[in-house]
Amino acid sequence: MKLDAEFCESKCPVCTRARNGNVIARVFQKLEMLLTFGGCPAGRDRQKKYGVKPNEKRS
Repeated sequence: MKLDAEFCESKCPVCTRARNGNVIARVFQKLEMLLTFGGCPAGRDRQKKYGVKPNEKRS
């Protein structure tokens, strides 16, 4: 499985649920972003490609 922007956007079990409002997923995502200084590699790749952080919805 390739971890890239597309994975974070549509398949990541934490990020997709957190962006949809799941409280537990949001807690895990915030913790992950703090520990990794901005998110996992797929989340950082999503930020480069789409210009939004892993915890933000695309418009």
